[in-house]
Amino acid sequence: MAKKYSGKTRRFGTVAVLLTVLTVVTVILLNGIVTKLALRYGWYIRMTPQLTFPVTDACYDYLDRYVMDSVSAEEPLRIIFCDEEQNIRSSGTQAYVLTTATELAERYPGKVRIEYLNVWENPSVARAYGVKASTSVVVAQGDRSRVCTLKDFFQFSIRDSETPVAYNGEKRLAVAMKAVLSANAPVCYFTMNHGESMSDYSLMFAATDAGYMVNYLDSLSFDIPADCDLLISYNPVQDFAARDSVTGISEIEKLDAYLSRGGKMMVFVSADTFAAGSFGNLEGFLADWGVTFDHAKGASGVEECYSIRDTAHSLSTDGYTILGKVADTGRAGEMMRQVTGTVRLANATGISPADGWSVAGNQWSSGERTAYALLRSYPGAEAWAGGRAVARTDEGFNLITLTQAGESGSAGSLLVCSSVEYAKEAAMQSGVYDNETLLLAAVEAMGKTDTPMHLASQPFSDRSIHILTTAAARRITIALAAVPAGLSLAVGLVVLVRRKTA
Repeated sequence: MAKKYSGKTRRFGTVAVLLTVLTVVTVILLNGIVTKLALRYGWYIRMTPQLTFPVTDACYDYLDRYVMDSVSAEEPLRIIFCDEEQNIRSSGTQAYVLTTATELAERYPGKVRIEYLNVWENPSVARAYGVKASTSVVVAQGDRSRVCTLKDFFQFSIRDSETPVAYNGEKRLAVAMKAVLSANAPVCYFTMNHGESMSDYSLMFAATDAGYMVNYLDSLSFDIPADCDLLISYNPVQDFAARDSVTGISEIEKLDAYLSRGGKMMVFVSADTFAAGSFGNLEGFLADWGVTFDHAKGASGVEECYSIRDTAHSLSTDGYTILGKVADTGRAGEMMRQVTGTVRLANATGISPADGWSVAGNQWSSGERTAYALLRSYPGAEAWAGGRAVARTDEGFNLITLTQAGESGSAGSLLVCSSVEYAKEAAMQSGVYDNETLLLAAVEAMGKTDTPMHLASQPFSDRSIHILTTAAARRITIALAAVPAGLSLAVGLVVLVRRKTA
């Protein structure tokens, strides 16, 4: 009987193996045939979940006040594509922009007109506009124009600058249209005489998006111009000058005078910016506006700025590229109510209220000046200095603050960001983080109410995997490793017990 049973088992086993092999071979052959046919005849499946990006009501609300009041049929606003119409329509990426432009032209008949310019046949016209590629788009009215490259209409993967991950067309066209229609745009100046350097231009693009013309300023040699609506100091590596026995020029006095007449300023620094005493003048100026940077002595005894580390909300293995928590209560919460996404920082330092300022929740004040914590680290974050943890707080460390003097900043507004990486391309132009939205919200809180803050990019697909924290990724990895092993063990035990009891 045992031999007969064994023979059946072998026969059934042989058939099962043959069927398995036959199935695998069939799948491989079918895959090869379909692949060849797809390459031969151009078969494909569109994987983009949304094939069109309709212009939003927010975009129309943003443009209505400018187009309706400033454009006439005699001198319409022209959106010029620098190639033949059929070429634009047949190009996947350019067709997106054309669709947006068409909707805008339909919204404003007689005021917005679409044109096509073959730049190869009309090189002199292309040079007049400053066009360098047939994929460019020009927005023009009269003698004013703004040129957008094709890449301006998309946001790209940080790992692959050629792969678009989100469509930014309505915002880019709207900003260009507003810039052309605004003859007297406010000016944003970037300081340039303290060793400031930028690895990319994302912060300048944000200033342009906010409706500013961008210029540079040597604040040691020149006074702050009367047309300066926003002054930005990004990553200074040298201190600002103060009046002393060596120099009779004080940049600090210029900053004080500028802010006192209602000026707006932003300062971007990081944990590497400050060593104790190296920026005494700038730190003294910021302290007058309620902002001080936390220092501690490391293991070597040298006093260093805090470096904020948060392994639970980190995007890097070392814990220093972190997610920030946007204010959601009080006046700071009101300023940040439009910031609903994730905010990314790296190599950030901690900000504390200046001595003598009265603290109440996420704000502190002295006289007519009040500072608001717009962004904090999550509770549980640690401050490190000299290779060791030196501080921890349940409320989180302040990372971005906005100080205002007078009613809503009528006597000056100063934003301080404790991370230079905050304003770089990886965070500002990723299509994942809300870093630019936070800055635009702060600009509006300073008194500029016509920013395109509500015009968000539209992702081609769900890219939430890119904001997975290191801790969450570790938990998922453990689960994926443990669950299959646990199931296999449980099935094995069940089979073993049944065999023993059979």
